[in-house]
Amino acid sequence: MPTGHYYSQETKELIFNVIQFIEGEKNRPKIPLYNVNDRIMAALQISHGSMAKLKNEMKQLQEEQQMVLEHKLLEQQQQHQLYVLAQKYKTERLRPRSSSPFIAPKNDHFTSMDTPRAVAKSPLIHGGGARKSRAITIIIDNASWHREVTDDTKPPLRSWRKQMIADWLHDHDISYAKDISKAELLELAYENLPEKKYKVEEEAKQYQINIL
Repeated sequence: MPTGHYYSQETKELIFNVIQFIEGEKNRPKIPLYNVNDRIMAALQISHGSMAKLKNEMKQLQEEQQMVLEHKLLEQQQQHQLYVLAQKYKTERLRPRSSSPFIAPKNDHFTSMDTPRAVAKSPLIHGGGARKSRAITIIIDNASWHREVTDDTKPPLRSWRKQMIADWLHDHDISYAKDISKAELLELAYENLPEKKYKVEEEAKQYQINIL
């Protein structure tokens, strides 16, 4: 163990189980390499339910980290779009006006239209002066990464192994018979697909941002 690093008794036992499992495979694998889930359960000496719970927790952690990154990206895109818009209007305001006597000069109302405005304002509460929460609307194109669904709503693929499809059904609390074929498992999964959720939209909801 590294000096100065504390490991709980439970963590030490898990590490020792993995060490024993690896040392026991010096000559040949005890469990076929393609049986990934069985190997993980044997190495950690945990049940299928514990492994599924651990996977879900790690997926949630990864999703939270991804959401933070996507939020930063959304902020950068919004700032860039506002900058481009401001530069565009600035260029238009500095453009020489026509000297034709037949064109009437713009009044103050139309001049104010040249100033870029935020998509949504944060009004003041009368009497208190406190600001309400902002509601931002961002328009983005249909790039592939904009339409990427969240991991928990991704459907299983036909190229998956039978065990992977079974794990997907288990993670989504869908019961199935143990003796059915891969095709039947896949059909059962497609019949119970969750409603699609998109990563960008789910991230935006956390910060009261509307995506168009």
